[in-house]
Amino acid sequence: MTKRMRLRLRYGLLLLGMLILLTFPLRTIAAQPTLETKIDRFITHQMTTQHIPGLALAITHEDQVMHVKGYGKANAQEPVTSQTQFPIASLSKSFTAIAVMQLVEAGQIDLDTPVKQYLPEFVLTDPQTADQITIRHLLNHTSGLSDLGFSEALLPQPTTNAAQVNSLHNARPVAIPGTEFHYFNPNYDVLARVVEVVSGQSFEEYLRSHLFIPLQMSQTFHVTTMTEAKQRAEHLATGHLMAFAIPIVAQELSGYLGGNAGVISTAEDMAKYLILHSNDGQFENTQLLTPDSVTLMHKPPPQIDSSYAMGWFAATENGRQILQHNGILSTVYADTVVLPNEKYGIALLYNISAMPLIAFALPQIKTGLIQLLTDGTLPPEGFSINRWGISLAVLTTLGAALAIRSLLYFPQWKQNIHTAPKWQMVLGIAWMFFPVVVLLAMPWLVGTVSDRIFNYIQLFRAMLDVMLWLSLCAGLGLINGTIRLIAYANNRQS
Repeated sequence: MTKRMRLRLRYGLLLLGMLILLTFPLRTIAAQPTLETKIDRFITHQMTTQHIPGLALAITHEDQVMHVKGYGKANAQEPVTSQTQFPIASLSKSFTAIAVMQLVEAGQIDLDTPVKQYLPEFVLTDPQTADQITIRHLLNHTSGLSDLGFSEALLPQPTTNAAQVNSLHNARPVAIPGTEFHYFNPNYDVLARVVEVVSGQSFEEYLRSHLFIPLQMSQTFHVTTMTEAKQRAEHLATGHLMAFAIPIVAQELSGYLGGNAGVISTAEDMAKYLILHSNDGQFENTQLLTPDSVTLMHKPPPQIDSSYAMGWFAATENGRQILQHNGILSTVYADTVVLPNEKYGIALLYNISAMPLIAFALPQIKTGLIQLLTDGTLPPEGFSINRWGISLAVLTTLGAALAIRSLLYFPQWKQNIHTAPKWQMVLGIAWMFFPVVVLLAMPWLVGTVSDRIFNYIQLFRAMLDVMLWLSLCAGLGLINGTIRLIAYANNRQS
């Protein structure tokens, strides 16, 4: 090789090395997904894994909107967008709390004044307790009222906040006001009525003029009943139930929402609301609440075993302070999170609602987004709704098979009436009726565990597969038990 050739080779290798050095970092940078891409991938994966038809997401940081987007289908014809409207259910409580705190700042409401000072018609079964309940007690859910003392889900639904207040004359207190936490929706219905009486405006008009307009929440409004929401919302998402991990299109129940659950909103509008809570009560150049009022709203009452503040649950998870609240109706679900120290806000609006999703799957999405925003990483794969669906399908099939088998073996069982011990026959017949007893007791069993009472329609819609399984076993058990009981009684008479 000549000297000239060696020189050309050297320059060629040098040029090639420079190209590699220049190209490699560029390719490395290009291969790194942005935070927005990571969010999209995470949400899309979770929707596929958990069989979620559609959701809208808003993420804010300090006073800026980071991410607002719709995913999946709002209905058969339209996709979910940032302007798709969703009932946000119990997330509405924090709106009601703001309305009350604004009137507190205006000197028109005192937090520690008894409710009866504003609503003389506020009456309970115990007049002395009614006289002790204050505005603060209602905001903190420490009024001493509970579903166990007033099962509103089992009663006729009111159509106005005034009617809801009047219905409480049948409410039985379960605790001394200010001593225990009991999540009780009518607490916030009473507060909505207080706002109406004190302000001289309907609750809807008050929220519109004092919150929605200043926050530029142009697609958000308040309704008293779900029927009204369906009539007024132009872009309302279609809700879904779920059974055996399969989403099922369903209309929402047409019940009372009032001050505890009546806001209809969008991801785009909820982003502005999150900024208010992350930014000490200020949105752009408008101060809707003082920082002290916002702090009070976010702080649970002292000396009570409760994490509930005023429209928010305040907790510490993995050493991180979190404000959060969810909203549950029978076909839609909503989640909000504010990280006070990191100044992040998250709103998730889903057009599906089901107990296994709410208990296991949807919290994973919320937690994953928090971790992604704060640590840049995602948690490992967790609960999959498919496992739940398969398990319930197997249980339902097995329960039906065993019951049918028992029916087929009835002639053989009848032959043993004379020889089998009496206790064994009685116990066997009683066991046949056990699923019926469980099914009949479900509202009270759920109430004992959760401190909340739900009617059968709500229970079926919330956990359709579980209730179908119980109903099938109860129905077949009732048939089995009845024919055995008749056969045993006839034998005893003969």
